[in-house]
Amino acid sequence: MGASVGVGGLIIGISMLVVFSMAVTTLNSQMATSLEAIESAHTPEPILTIDNARYLDAIEAIALDPLAGTGTGYVDGTLISSDCPGFSVPFTVDGDGKIISLDSIVNRGICSADPASIQVKDQTGDGNAVFSSTVSPYLHANITNSGSETLSTNEAWIFFDGSSPTTINSGDSQFNPSISASNWFSGETISLISADQGTPYTRLSLTVGETSVSRIIVTE
Repeated sequence: MGASVGVGGLIIGISMLVVFSMAVTTLNSQMATSLEAIESAHTPEPILTIDNARYLDAIEAIALDPLAGTGTGYVDGTLISSDCPGFSVPFTVDGDGKIISLDSIVNRGICSADPASIQVKDQTGDGNAVFSSTVSPYLHANITNSGSETLSTNEAWIFFDGSSPTTINSGDSQFNPSISASNWFSGETISLISADQGTPYTRLSLTVGETSVSRIIVTE
């Protein structure tokens, strides 16, 4: 009789341990689910804005005309254009102050005339150097992180007419100048200028995670 009571107690004890173990497992699972829900609730979806997207005339190329004149008395400096605000390109002179070479264009500017006039910033020479310019349309777009979270430029994707995906980070050659920042802060607007001239696209899309926005590209 005593042995039967002992065995019965053992069975009841084991059963209670099994029930307790199942309850602990269920509690842990519910807690993990609750933590995931809380974490998800604290990470709002990105809010993206394409403020504008349009093709604007800008300087595609510039050349020095050595036959017309390279001037004298210059020092190494920068060329600018009154017709294309923002345009700049560095130049180099020789020992006589003649302009002998032009570097890569730093900023193409936005032009109101074609061809565009070119000037030497802070003129130091005789003013006889002659330049020629080529003006072509380039895509200009301003995009804003309108949400409250800082986004990664590596995770912000640009699509042209639904294809040609590219991120806006500095590793891409789609834009000139390239984007050097890795973080896209809340309220920050990033200006994008295409590296290639021409008007091949009609629609610009921006995607971060599951959030996407689009805008028709205007040709002016």
